[in-house]
Amino acid sequence: MEYIRDQQRLEQYLRQEKILCLFETENLDFRLVRYQKGELLTSPFKPLPDFLFLVQGKIKIYGLREDGSSFSISQGGDHCMLGDMEFVQRNFSMFYSEAMEEVLCVSLPIEKNRAALERDCTFLNYLLQCVAEKVLMSALVSHAAQPIEERVLTYLREVRPDHTLYGINAGVMQFHCSRRQLQRVVKKLCEEGLLEKTGKGKYKLT
Repeated sequence: MEYIRDQQRLEQYLRQEKILCLFETENLDFRLVRYQKGELLTSPFKPLPDFLFLVQGKIKIYGLREDGSSFSISQGGDHCMLGDMEFVQRNFSMFYSEAMEEVLCVSLPIEKNRAALERDCTFLNYLLQCVAEKVLMSALVSHAAQPIEERVLTYLREVRPDHTLYGINAGVMQFHCSRRQLQRVVKKLCEEGLLEKTGKGKYKLT
């Protein structure tokens, strides 16, 4: 992890990603940080001291089973925040978060701002959404025996606020299936009128 001292760039990301709109609290100490490809942002053994708002690059969030095999929780892109579980459980993280490429994040120290943020209703509402999404994704993983079609529909109805699937490759990680299986399911759901294609690789629940 590397802190980037570039106030102009930081302010650009705060405006561009509308991060300040997530808070009622003013004058928070935001910073800009960089992670290299393959670097862990969080793990159960690496307490996360800051909230991290992903502003550039992609990460993957996953867990490990007792036998050492991994299971994907999500593939984070725009508007992804880390630190929600640590804020609630005080430095506890259930999952690993790994940079899939060079990643830039806006960071905010957790403990330094805890007292103010615990009274910030706008932020707490956003925090609740983030925690709920991770819990729902974890539940989907535990029901991996369900047909892929059901997992896709549940994910788009219950997890994604905009009810949109962003790309087949990301979906393969979400639903633990092959690319061909997911393409077949998406095509079927489109033909049935349950999904509509809204752009290249983008499918929205109707």
